[in-house]
Amino acid sequence: MIDQLTEAQVHVQEDLRENPLQSMQERIIQEMEDKLQDLQNNIPVETQLKWKCDTRDLETSISHLGEIVQVPVGVPDYAKFQTSTVATGMRGTDPGELNGPCGVAIHEDTHQIFVANYGNNRVEIFSDTGEYLNQLGVGQLYTPYGITIHRENVYVSCWGDHTINQLTLTDMSIVRKIGGKGSNNGQFNQPFQLTTDPIGHVFIADTDNNRISIHDTDLNHLRNITHQSMSGPVDVKVSRDRVYVLCLYNNPCMHVLTLEGDKLHSLITKGQGMDVLCAVFFCLDPLNNFVISDYRSHSIRVFSPEGNLLHTIGTEGHQQGMLYVPQGIAITPNGRLVSVSQNENYPLQIYY
Repeated sequence: MIDQLTEAQVHVQEDLRENPLQSMQERIIQEMEDKLQDLQNNIPVETQLKWKCDTRDLETSISHLGEIVQVPVGVPDYAKFQTSTVATGMRGTDPGELNGPCGVAIHEDTHQIFVANYGNNRVEIFSDTGEYLNQLGVGQLYTPYGITIHRENVYVSCWGDHTINQLTLTDMSIVRKIGGKGSNNGQFNQPFQLTTDPIGHVFIADTDNNRISIHDTDLNHLRNITHQSMSGPVDVKVSRDRVYVLCLYNNPCMHVLTLEGDKLHSLITKGQGMDVLCAVFFCLDPLNNFVISDYRSHSIRVFSPEGNLLHTIGTEGHQQGMLYVPQGIAITPNGRLVSVSQNENYPLQIYY
């Protein structure tokens, strides 16, 4: 029965991605509600509580279908990014200034840019045109490194105290903190970047524990993904049916896994003609190209899903349009590329 629900959920997700029309949404919502009701009517009373727990994620997904609207997804025009940039977020400690910025995340609805301001122990918020807006977690975070957003929840990994922090845009402060150094479930050893899937599960690159730690929206531990060839995962991204893990240690490469953690293949491996000298952050564009910050070559490199180099963006320097030890990277829904680096004059740059 649960397998039927899982198959139905996958069908819904695929249908929506291919044809995000209002009429289709209404039809799918009605079909799924009817299916759930039929299944529930046939379940014995004594097992209905378990059924409700098992189908919580599906019911949550259905509740959000009515909110989905058809929004054009911008594919970045990498060819023009060399000359078209907005530089903002000057180096410093005042509000809106950056000191060793690391992770970057984009709010899906507002397109606002969230930067893990590592040296200033807070998160800075900018518009997608570079205007400074606000701060998050002031006085509560210690060396924030990675960051991801799901609806009103902001999740931040703190490298210095091995914790994951959940903040909300309602309270603008921490509502939940988990972790501490260790190898048990719910503990971390140098957590780097993190991401969320469409229903809000949090995937954490638990670097020195050599695993991806998966949690629900309230940061309760669900399971781990491990693999014998996955050494030192530093960044992770999730698509509909894949988990992409960037590893730093030993032989830097990108592992492509199933959602269950089975390895499919590896690519962008150093020394095989697709060199990335040293990378800690990456993102996926709407075509599933890999966009990687290569901090030793002071550039951003774009690879096809097959691992072919498509574009190289940026040169070493501290002027506008130049990069110096690039770190976090993200793509806005309208196709802008956001990058932070240790550029002394322009640590936050928006390519458009």
